[in-house]
Amino acid sequence: MNIVITGCSKGIGLELVKIWTSNHKVYGISRNLKALKSLKSVLKNPDNFEFIAEDINNLNIEIVNRWIDKSNVDILINNAGILINKPFSTIDYQDYKDVMDINFWGAFNMSKLLLEKLSCCNGQIINISSMGGVNFSSKFPGLSLYSSSKAALTVLTECLAEELKPKNIRVNALALGAVQTEMLDKAFPDYKADVSAVNMASFIVDFVNSSSGIINGQIIRLAKSNP
Repeated sequence: MNIVITGCSKGIGLELVKIWTSNHKVYGISRNLKALKSLKSVLKNPDNFEFIAEDINNLNIEIVNRWIDKSNVDILINNAGILINKPFSTIDYQDYKDVMDINFWGAFNMSKLLLEKLSCCNGQIINISSMGGVNFSSKFPGLSLYSSSKAALTVLTECLAEELKPKNIRVNALALGAVQTEMLDKAFPDYKADVSAVNMASFIVDFVNSSSGIINGQIIRLAKSNP
C-alpha cells in the first residue's frame, strides 16, 4: 500500500510510520525536518519512507506530485494537529487561525490534493479527531478552540463521506480520548494516560486493515479515559 501521514514527526504519527514502513510505502509530512531525518534513520526499512518538511497549508498539486511519485494512494491519515490551551477570554484571531489552519484546513487541503490518487484505488481517508470534538462528551476549560477545530473536522468527515462516494473514497474519523503524547501534556500537564502513542497507532493500523470496504462516514469514539 501507499500511505500518506500528516504530522508524523512525533506521537501517534511517528509510531504509525514505524509500523507501516515495515511492509508499505509511507509518505510523511511535518514541518520539523530534523525530526523527520531522525525518524528515517531509525526505521528498519528507511527506503519505505519518503518525507517532505513543509507546512501542509502551503502544499499544491505540483509539490504533491513531486513528493508522491505514485499514481495511487491507498490511505490518507490526517493526523497533524496543534493545541492552544488558553482561557476563552484571552483567545485572539491569530490563535484561531493557527489552530484552524492545521487542525481543519490542513486536513481539508490534503484530502482535496489527493482526491485523484485516492479515487483510482478505492482509497480511504482517516481523520484523527478528538473526544472534545464530538457531542455529549466532557469539555474542559482552556480547550474551546482546540475542541471546536476538532468538531469542524468531525462534521467535515461526515460531509466528505457522502460527497466522495462517487469517487469510491471512504472517509471516517477516530475521536481519540487521552493518549500519552506531548499534546496531552500541554492540555493536562499532571495527567498520565493509560494509552500510549504506540497503543493507539497499533489500533489505527488494525482498524484500517479490518474496515476495508465496510465502514464509511463514521465518527468512532476511542477513549479509555477523557482525559
